[in-house]
Amino acid sequence: MLINFELKPLGEIIPWGKPDNLGLHWFGLTDGQYWMHAGCSTLLEYSEHARRAGTDRYCSYQIARILEDTTEMLPSILDPVPRDLVKYISAGSGRAWRQTSDTWLERNSEADDDGQVWELLDRAQLLLTGRVLDSSYLSPSASILMWSDETDVHIEWDNEDKLIEGELAWSAARGSFRLPRTTFVEEVRGFHARLFEQMTSRIEQVAAGALHPDIHVDLPGLIAENNQRRHEASQALEKRAQTCWDEIRAAILEISADPPSGTT
Repeated sequence: MLINFELKPLGEIIPWGKPDNLGLHWFGLTDGQYWMHAGCSTLLEYSEHARRAGTDRYCSYQIARILEDTTEMLPSILDPVPRDLVKYISAGSGRAWRQTSDTWLERNSEADDDGQVWELLDRAQLLLTGRVLDSSYLSPSASILMWSDETDVHIEWDNEDKLIEGELAWSAARGSFRLPRTTFVEEVRGFHARLFEQMTSRIEQVAAGALHPDIHVDLPGLIAENNQRRHEASQALEKRAQTCWDEIRAAILEISADPPSGTT
């Protein structure tokens, strides 16, 4: 399975709020661990060093987070990157381009009209919009990129600079994996089905009194949110992004054509 998770037992979930006003919502009830299998590598799995330093094995957070992020990303992931732009997003050439754009920004950030500088950079960076998994809530974060061409979805990661006490934080340092677009969609559907099946069961347990009586839960609201999120996840697979490829291409070429100071 591509996206994997384990919900924390209900009795181990820490409720939110103050001691006299404790509660849990759908998001909080998804507390657990999640990770991704990308071929022979496991993403969002901490390194042995990190685990010795006190981390769990996998990313420990609410499963709702990776559901929300991947749901939001799906239209962009499934919008194929044009062949001539692949070199600006993928592998070593993609890293080189990002370094080029960083250097360009440093060189131009104090321009008289820096608004135009940022506008141009923003247009170029639309190439990455919806294709980088947000993990800024983790410390350190993980760098995971997902994009597609006409046939495959590509997953790439580069965590060599993500350290805990000077050593690698994640078991997967750098690599890539690809799978057919149809397989990717099936994997995402499978993740959605497993999560909502388990959350439906969890809500039934809550309704039966599985939580401490001091923990307030809006049961009708919980049921409604579960249904709403299920619908939103399903709809995301039917949406398609309308990426402004010409705009992105023009911005990238303009930045690339700007030579460093002192060169001709």
